[in-house]
Amino acid sequence: MSDTPADQARHGLAATIAGKAKEVVGAVIGNDSLATEGQLQQAEAAAVKDSAAKEAVARAETKQAAAQLTAEQRLAEQQREAAAAAAGARTEAVLDSADRQALEAEISAEQQAAVEQARIDAETSAELQETARRTQHELTEAQRLEQEAAARAARERESAEAAEAAAARARADADRLADKTH
Repeated sequence: MSDTPADQARHGLAATIAGKAKEVVGAVIGNDSLATEGQLQQAEAAAVKDSAAKEAVARAETKQAAAQLTAEQRLAEQQREAAAAAAGARTEAVLDSADRQALEAEISAEQQAAVEQARIDAETSAELQETARRTQHELTEAQRLEQEAAARAARERESAEAAEAAAARARADADRLADKTH
């Protein structure tokens, strides 16, 4: 398969047009196997297009998930740094025990908030990993379906070619019989 989406689109369009042409020519000349081959070629092109679309969506979701994780980690780090800086500044300003106790309570609350943020970060990371896993699974399934469609199309082409060959032999036999009777 081509590397760029434009190449893929051109290839898919060409395969669809060729399949439609075969289908129309087969219908016009009464060749069912050619019409069937054209339909199969169109179906294969549609399957390839669907697979490429799923692959693009999977890549975009993975990229977006990674960017989101990076942003959330950066924010968590900034919050931890801010909490540490705030705690340090407050510690230096506190002189009596009542203020120290209040500071300790605030630090404890900030630590709890940092723990909660770490938990949220871990959940987000797990969700992002699950999204990446599902995306990979969908990509694998799309590739499998594409391979099955290609194999099915190849079998149908072989069957159509065999039917065409049999029809040609039958026509030749009929022509020979017709020549013998005249």
